[in-house]
Amino acid sequence: MKKKSIPYVVVFFLLINILLPYVISAEAVYRNRLSYPLIVNNVRNIDPVIRYMKRKIDHDPAQDYVILLGDSVFYGSPGSSDQSISAFLEQMPERPTVFNLSFPGSQLGDIYTMLLMLDEQGISTDHVILNVRYASYVPRVPYQPVLSWWQENLRVLDPGSYRKFKSQLGQTSDYPLYKNPYIWLQDLLKKQVYPYIPLLAYKDYYQKSVDIQWDKLHNRPLPDDSLALPEPWYTKDRDSLDAMLKQDQLKVAFTNQPLDLTESNPDVYFTRQIIRHQQGKETWIVMAGTNHDLMKDFVNDPGYVENSGRLDGFLSQLPVHYLNLEGQISESWFTDFTHLMPEGYKMMAQLIWDAYRQRGAAKPL
Repeated sequence: MKKKSIPYVVVFFLLINILLPYVISAEAVYRNRLSYPLIVNNVRNIDPVIRYMKRKIDHDPAQDYVILLGDSVFYGSPGSSDQSISAFLEQMPERPTVFNLSFPGSQLGDIYTMLLMLDEQGISTDHVILNVRYASYVPRVPYQPVLSWWQENLRVLDPGSYRKFKSQLGQTSDYPLYKNPYIWLQDLLKKQVYPYIPLLAYKDYYQKSVDIQWDKLHNRPLPDDSLALPEPWYTKDRDSLDAMLKQDQLKVAFTNQPLDLTESNPDVYFTRQIIRHQQGKETWIVMAGTNHDLMKDFVNDPGYVENSGRLDGFLSQLPVHYLNLEGQISESWFTDFTHLMPEGYKMMAQLIWDAYRQRGAAKPL
């Protein structure tokens, strides 16, 4: 390469890095919720989504918005993004702007860390709705990390909380040497270098954007992004349902052992951290419901009933708005023990929005 061409190459590279985020279609980055395959493949793929949010908010600073944070229930599993709670909320008469940053498997520590990640980008969290479940507060077993996704962000943004639960966070960004040094280096670059180079940080979204434009060019609909077919639970094979009910993981999630609702429970600690962070802001905690028909042997157990009452009392006394949806959605609209059919998520969105409006929290958004 001739020396005279080097400045042009550098300028071209800089322009590509500056302009790339703006040429990627918005629906490739965010479509009613996060992209499951892209985030699972690389958790740092959350960064372009948050930057997209920041640009959209800055473009219309007078526009209020609601942020949803939670697990697979608020994500809308197993149906498509167009059948998620955020999609149904945006169809309300007030037409609220909703950003859904929920993600399957998220723990309360992930939700707290996401609030800090939004702070870092200067994104207001004045209107936040988050979901919890009974399982959010049960005693942990060794395979359950305190955070599922944003451990590295917690280490940077709240070192105190990170150190407090470091032993329970699983593998984090301390980067232990893998047996294969190449894998170690690849992981380090993926998490610590690539996110700061737009050409690399946006590569997965660029590929997705190209695929979307190609489909549009050929008059093909957008690919279905459902995680699974949202079938009613009662249409599923009885043997499969019985096998699911015997899983140790499910037994832990619906334990009848007394819940620890002190801050020695990591989830109570992070609930308190969320409350402290959200002081003076409009915050809602929504208790997602359970399929009582399917889970009757669990939810009718005296220990579970007592725990549910204690947990309901704990959440209702927090200085936030609290909505308990237990028993509010027909069991016929469940796909399993907690996830819903599209009709169920539409009902959930309506119940949340009605409560939001009646408490004076909502205005035309």
